[in-house]
Amino acid sequence: MAENYVTNQYSFESRESYEQTKKEAEQIKKLIHSADLKNPKIALKIYNKCVSDKMFHTMAGYNFLMELRHFIGKSGLVSEQSLAPIPIKEENEKKPDVIAQTSRKEAKWKRLYEGQQLLNKKLKIALFAAVVLLIGFVVINFRFEYSIFTYFTNYKANMEEDLIDKYEKWEERLQQKEDSLNQ
Repeated sequence: MAENYVTNQYSFESRESYEQTKKEAEQIKKLIHSADLKNPKIALKIYNKCVSDKMFHTMAGYNFLMELRHFIGKSGLVSEQSLAPIPIKEENEKKPDVIAQTSRKEAKWKRLYEGQQLLNKKLKIALFAAVVLLIGFVVINFRFEYSIFTYFTNYKANMEEDLIDKYEKWEERLQQKEDSLNQ
């Protein structure tokens, strides 16, 4: 379903034409407020300038030029036939609504970008948690002689050997003290 854009008394099928007409309407308002268009000489100068520069390309601009043309003709300063003709821009082919297409593309890329940002944020949090966990394991491993990483090793046998060695040394010292007392 095609959207219709409406401004004043005009209805447009494309947003591009609508935007251009709005801009021309604003230019016309500025001209009307800044210049004394009740003076035929000023109106003639503005008309000639607008026609020579081809300032207007929409119906709003063409209507403004027609009003100026009639006003200048009625004032008697110059006849309407001697005024320069209003240049009309012809469109040979209908252009697709470029603004709507670009806004859809921008919205698509914006959604993708925001989704990627969210994913990046989650990945950063997960990476940070993994690094903290790894650092914790490393600290625990170096802090204790028997850590969680030695669960499947023979640390129990090593502890028993250390204990036996300790008692053997203690027994030897005791034996030496006993021998020294007996002599």
